[in-house]
Amino acid sequence: MSLGTTLEIASATHPGKVRSHNEDSIATDADLGLAVLADGMGGYNAGEVASGIAVAIITAEMKKALSGMPDGALDDKGAERLLGEHAEKANAAIYQAAQNQSQYSG
Repeated sequence: MSLGTTLEIASATHPGKVRSHNEDSIATDADLGLAVLADGMGGYNAGEVASGIAVAIITAEMKKALSGMPDGALDDKGAERLLGEHAEKANAAIYQAAQNQSQYSG
């Protein structure tokens, strides 16, 4: 799947007016038409770690899945299914990191 000739992506995040640092993570790939944004859940321990894990896993897994597909092969329902599967993988990895590393717990 390649949208690179028709799609430009710009991205930015901001900590807002309350937080001292930004815990959000974002990744984009215009060629695949992919943008992944994870809110860092400010106020929770290691929110920036969780959002980074989520973006890294979802982006890598979606790239793998989309790279082998011909243009137009993925409909909305298929895209929703793929995203859900990879979000579940990311959630499991975040949970595992919190269980295995005390500094990420909470």
